[in-house]
Parts: sequence; structure tokens; C-alpha cells
Amino acid sequence: MAEQQGGDYHIYLEHIRNQPIPLTTPKQQEEIAQLVRSITNKIQAGKTVKRNKKKSVR
Repeated sequence: MAEQQGGDYHIYLEHIRNQPIPLTTPKQQEEIAQLVRSITNKIQAGKTVKRNKKKSVR
């Protein structure tokens, strides 16, 4: 699906075009928004963002 070359990912549209996007609840949307805000704030502050174990939003 994605090829990594020198840190760049190339995603091919035909591989993801028919992937379903699940609907989320407002609570799930807010959790995602909080994570995105946290990550962007850390990046803007010049901090390293460490990955934690994957958390499913299901």
C-alpha cells in the first residue's frame, strides 16, 4: 500500500479508494481532536512526539 523511501510515504489512491471510513460518535471525534491538538502543540513547541501503543477508536 505504501512504499517508504527516505522517510517519504507514497500512498496510491487506487489502494485506498474503496476502504470504508467508519462513522464515529461525537465522543470519539473529540478524543481524536484532543490527540491531534496535543501532537500539534508538541511539534510546534519543538518537542519530540513519542508513539504509544496503538489505541483503537472503535
